[in-house]
Amino acid sequence: MGDTYEDMIDEVERSQARLDLTLAGLTEKQARDASALPGWSRGHVATHLARNADGLRRFVVGVRSGVPSEMYPGGPDARAAAIEEGAGRPVDLLAADLRFAGGRLIDDLRAAESAGLDTPVKWRTPVPARFIPVLRWRELEIHHLDLAVGYTCDDWPAAFVESTLATELPALAALAPDLVPPALPRAELLAWLIGRPTRPDLPTVPTWPF
Repeated sequence: MGDTYEDMIDEVERSQARLDLTLAGLTEKQARDASALPGWSRGHVATHLARNADGLRRFVVGVRSGVPSEMYPGGPDARAAAIEEGAGRPVDLLAADLRFAGGRLIDDLRAAESAGLDTPVKWRTPVPARFIPVLRWRELEIHHLDLAVGYTCDDWPAAFVESTLATELPALAALAPDLVPPALPRAELLAWLIGRPTRPDLPTVPTWPF
C-alpha cells in the first residue's frame, strides 16, 4: 500500500464497496437486530456511517471554500438524534443512503486541491485535511465489523491493520506506558486496541480513540 492522499482514497473506495455489498445482503430483520455496539441495531450503525460521511464531507467542503464547518452542526445531541431518526428505515433506504453519502464523500475528497490539504479541521483534536480519508477508512472497516454479520478482524485488509497500529500503538504507549500489549496476531491486536477484543482475559485498554 502506498501512503499518499490518493492511495488513502482508493482504500476508502474499496472499503465502501465491501460495505455496500454487506448492506445489500441484509434482510429487514437483520437490519432491526442488534449490532455488536451496545444499544445500537444494525440500522443505527448504517445510519451512523452515512452521517459520518456527511460530517467528513463538511470538512472537505469547508477546506475547499475557505469557510470552516463543524462536522456535526448542533453537536452531539443533533448527531445522536439524526442516527436515531434514521435507524428504523427500510433496509433498502439504509443501504442507498450509505452508498450515496459514502460515494459523494469520495468524489469530494478526490476533487480537493492539494494546496488545502494541510488545512486543519476540527475533529476530536485538530487534524490536517489530508487525514480525512484515514478517518473515513477507520470508520468503514471498524463499523463493518460492528455490524456483526460475518465480517471479522481477520477480514480487515493488512494495510488497514498495519497503518492503524502504526499510529495507535504509540498513542496507547503515551497514554498508558505501563500497559503491555498482548502477544496476538496483528489483526487481533488491533481489535483489542480499539476495544473489540477477540478473546477473554486480555488486559483492559483505555477507551479508543485515545
